[in-house]
Amino acid sequence: MAPAVAAELTRAARSALAAGARLDLAAPRPQGLRLTEEFAADLSHRLAGSPGFAVVEDFPVDAEDPRETEKAYWLFGLLLGRPVTQSRKADLLGRVEDRGADIASPVQRGYESSAALPFHADRTDVIGLLCVRPAVSGGLSRLVSSKAVHDLLLEERPDLLEVLHRPFPNDRRGEEQPGEAPWSSIPVFSRTGDSFATRYLRRFIEGSQRHASAPRLTERQLEAMAALDEVLDRPGVSLDMELRRGDLQLINNFHILHARTAFADGGGKGRLLLRLWLAFAGSPELPEHYASLYGAVAAGSYRGGVWAPGTIPAEFGRQVSELG
Repeated sequence: MAPAVAAELTRAARSALAAGARLDLAAPRPQGLRLTEEFAADLSHRLAGSPGFAVVEDFPVDAEDPRETEKAYWLFGLLLGRPVTQSRKADLLGRVEDRGADIASPVQRGYESSAALPFHADRTDVIGLLCVRPAVSGGLSRLVSSKAVHDLLLEERPDLLEVLHRPFPNDRRGEEQPGEAPWSSIPVFSRTGDSFATRYLRRFIEGSQRHASAPRLTERQLEAMAALDEVLDRPGVSLDMELRRGDLQLINNFHILHARTAFADGGGKGRLLLRLWLAFAGSPELPEHYASLYGAVAAGSYRGGVWAPGTIPAEFGRQVSELG
């Protein structure tokens, strides 16, 4: 991030804090940040097209008051899209850190553990991860183009790729709304018109089997997932990177799968990434299978997130460009 952009964003964050502004879903899009808006617009084009991700270096994270860093990040996110909540706790700015969560548990979240996380997609259009403190060791971020993986399978195992284009049951891990089924049915790969989308969380697919009402996974589905995992783990398929202090990684969730290696912290404060989930004006149209999980499927619509019971926003389905 250019120093002039960082300075403009920092001034805006300080002003917002002085005015008592809080993180709020209804927060308006920031005005008067010409340099930051231009920078955010360039990033939006990169996210909507190729390569589908970006890493911003030198985001301002050195403020004595951590709220200043959080506010600057929040304001920047509002220039990229509209936030959605990330858990039933209604957190708008997630803290990716080791809190001792057990990823083997169907009701605990991987971002609160130090374990390795395999390639997966989150429940949003765009993911932002701002590194405030790196780990003492490990915690390598891994990205892979889901389109590239799709095309490798098309070349090598078109029979199994066909299976991955059909719906798989996904455990909703207790995050469904009252009256909804505890599992959803979504293909791993989807094409809707000119739009391409990927959703893959093998733990969630396998976790669906704890629900008697979910379809049983077939041998063919298990074989297809094994083939997909083999491609994902091939040397040279993924781009692996170390996120350093002040690095902001932005990911188009439907075009890029992400993973993380296990990490270890020393004494004192441990690894901390601040996470934003954003509905994005440049997001693709999704197949109807996504509707139960995302709330809306039209390209560029406000959707996704994990919401507390009964708190689905009325804005769901509206165009992101019309909000804020």
